[in-house]
Amino acid sequence: MTHRRTPRTSRKEIRARLWAVQQLATLRLPDQRLAVRGVRFLVQMALRPADSILQGARTPADAKGCYRFLENTRASARPHWDAIHDHTAQGLVGLPCAVSVQDTTALMFPTLRATTGLGTADRPREEALWMHSALVLRPDGHPVGLLHNHVWARPLPEFGKGHLRKARPFEDKESFEWVRGMRRTTKLRDRWSPKTRLVHVFDSAGDVHEVLAEVVASGDDAVVRSGRDRCVAGEQGLLRATVAAAPLLHRKRIAVPRKEGQRKRMATLEVRTAPVTITPSSAYPTREALAVRAVWVHEPEPPPGVEGLDWLLVTTLPVDTVKQALRVIELYRLRWRIEEFHLVLKSGCRLEATQLKTAARIETLLALLCAVAVRVLQFTHLARLEPDAPCTVMLGEDEWRVLVAYSEQRAVAVGRAPPSLREAVRLIGRLGGHLGRKGDGMPGVRSLWRGWRDLCLLVEGYRAAQL
Repeated sequence: MTHRRTPRTSRKEIRARLWAVQQLATLRLPDQRLAVRGVRFLVQMALRPADSILQGARTPADAKGCYRFLENTRASARPHWDAIHDHTAQGLVGLPCAVSVQDTTALMFPTLRATTGLGTADRPREEALWMHSALVLRPDGHPVGLLHNHVWARPLPEFGKGHLRKARPFEDKESFEWVRGMRRTTKLRDRWSPKTRLVHVFDSAGDVHEVLAEVVASGDDAVVRSGRDRCVAGEQGLLRATVAAAPLLHRKRIAVPRKEGQRKRMATLEVRTAPVTITPSSAYPTREALAVRAVWVHEPEPPPGVEGLDWLLVTTLPVDTVKQALRVIELYRLRWRIEEFHLVLKSGCRLEATQLKTAARIETLLALLCAVAVRVLQFTHLARLEPDAPCTVMLGEDEWRVLVAYSEQRAVAVGRAPPSLREAVRLIGRLGGHLGRKGDGMPGVRSLWRGWRDLCLLVEGYRAAQL
């Protein structure tokens, strides 16, 4: 009688299990068996995040168990969000400062006409959900995790009624999401790590008077990109004119990365700062004046046919020195981390490819996939922060050996030391289409994601050959 050898548990799988248990450590569900199933489902997605539920499951029974878990009304999204947010808040302990980046994204499901609970986006009939998130980072930009997520559907009858928004209470508007996010992150910070100071970073959608007032009243700090030329006290009367009239504080030459239609180039930026007092319009008698500071960084002489760089930032942080002003600019640059998070969630974890039949089930899946997307983002940025560390902090023995063997097209010698994290990331990026030419820099999130997916397939084939 022959016996089929049981596949050994890889270090990667062990790490995924430990990570999943930590993420859902405070999960409270009516039935403990549901919590166990949730952890198993999260491990499955962490190991094969690009796969569908059917592809990622080891057996048909596992796939059936995942679908039953999502269909169970007692395993709703809210407890999972709470557990994930609690885990992130515990990660703030010991940090004197953390950066909370908020943003809203649309989750599109154009093929789910029969799915209930979805709403509209930009057209009368467009199956979608909206999610507002707060991604927390260390000051060096490394992701800690998510502290807030709110998911909602825009009702179809509300389409085309944007012109009536001024008559609605602020708490009923979508712009209230920024305040909701601040209050939620502050509450969790106060509970788990009250000594950690938060710096909230918003794009121009967060440039709302009530949002700025909330920041000033909270005692924490914020950096917000100006989305409108507000009225301010003083001779100039407007925000942009006031800061433009301020003396030049600093001139800086930077490299502008290559993007579609434009080559990589060097740009000379000018930095000006000014204290300003925002004076609300008489149309809003309940609003109070806000004393803040402005930082304007712009490219006065861009190349012909190229739109110059231009950021006008409003902040509660001091900007009296060059060092302080540059810190504010660097804090705003961290906002792109949440764009990378959205990219991983949608393109990598393929959330929008789901075929679930209710918005409630989609949100439960979304909560777990958000945790997975943050984990992928953490691995990506670890290579930038600790490039000389051994790649074994991210890859198991089989994974780095398969990666090197595939790259060099020969077997890896016994006793060979694992490559550095920098080298491993470059090899994974090459699998994902990154050319690695001089001047290309390190692989981005997209090529790393594709490379990671292909590496998983190569490792699966290698392990199957060992059975």
